[in-house]
Amino acid sequence: MRACTLTAAALAALTACKGADDGPIYSDDTGDTWVPWPDDTDEPQGTDEDRDGWSVEEGDCDDNNIYVNPARDEDATDGIDNDCDGRIDEVFHGLVVLQQGDGTVPARVVFLDDFGEQVDEVLFDDADLIPFFMTEGLNGGWVIGTLANYDGANEVQVALYEVTADGSTSLLADFSDAEAWAFGMWGIATHPDGYYLVTTGDSLQAVEPGSGVLTPLATWDAEGELYAFDVDVDILSGDIGVTGYYGGFATLTAEGAVSTHRTFDPENIEYLLLSGKHRDVDGWWAGGSDVNGWGVFKFDEDAATWVRRADFEGQDESWNPRFFSTDDVNGGFYVTTTEATYPTVWRIPDDGGTASAFFLSDIRDNDFALWDLYTLY
Repeated sequence: MRACTLTAAALAALTACKGADDGPIYSDDTGDTWVPWPDDTDEPQGTDEDRDGWSVEEGDCDDNNIYVNPARDEDATDGIDNDCDGRIDEVFHGLVVLQQGDGTVPARVVFLDDFGEQVDEVLFDDADLIPFFMTEGLNGGWVIGTLANYDGANEVQVALYEVTADGSTSLLADFSDAEAWAFGMWGIATHPDGYYLVTTGDSLQAVEPGSGVLTPLATWDAEGELYAFDVDVDILSGDIGVTGYYGGFATLTAEGAVSTHRTFDPENIEYLLLSGKHRDVDGWWAGGSDVNGWGVFKFDEDAATWVRRADFEGQDESWNPRFFSTDDVNGGFYVTTTEATYPTVWRIPDDGGTASAFFLSDIRDNDFALWDLYTLY
């Protein structure tokens, strides 16, 4: 299968509508989540100064405080990281969603509260930009990734832009040269160490804020190993996860060690994955399709495969599910979709129950499709 075929397939999917283990996170009918208490409570493996049953080696991030370990629920009032997920006093505050424009009305960032009500929006200053990807800016605002431009004469079509909190855009890095970037430019993420990440099919690049200087972090054979499509970061460890469009998966440690856990067979494509996320204390996840349709998958590192954990139950594929995000406090997943003229965000419960509409855009026009999104805590 040739490079151009792979790239075209990925682009077509986007533009069709224009610890061993801590165990899983469990959830009950109220939406509360917890991690099972370890079996070795009486004899922890390693250092356990506070005798709470969790050692430093098992992930206790404050071994002098019995109210801090990976099995604790977060107390959103005490100013400490109770559950050792790298966030302090987190609560689910809603979503930030990227919405495209029509060339006259610009693309925008939409803010949703925890009930799915739109509470604010920021319109970009350049109506020609057609963004698909978004990540939080290191100093406020965002970085967006465009795959096209309404101004066909503009030489910059595929690119990253920095966007200020008031919507002012500036070019960060240009990937429009098809010879230099034969496999395109795709997902982006923000690394807590102060740089951005972008996938380019056959590589993962670090992007310097402001200057846009690129540093390659990893490379793959995009035609038979891993077609790097999306990227996310474990904010606690600094590890990076790279999700392949055709089901491959790789990680990079904070020290730079690259492990390709799963490759793909171009003669037997099993998955089409558009979006990858790291979920607090529960590993790497992806949203996309297999032979059974769209679903949410968790990566099983031992078996080196994706395991379906939730379906788009109650809705059909005509909604064209796209990117997804997770609620690591209450559980569940949020998915951007567009069916006909209804840009919608759906919520899918952890147990794979029936999807419910979380947000329906007031703009009933397919040109204003919803794409990338992230969760606010």
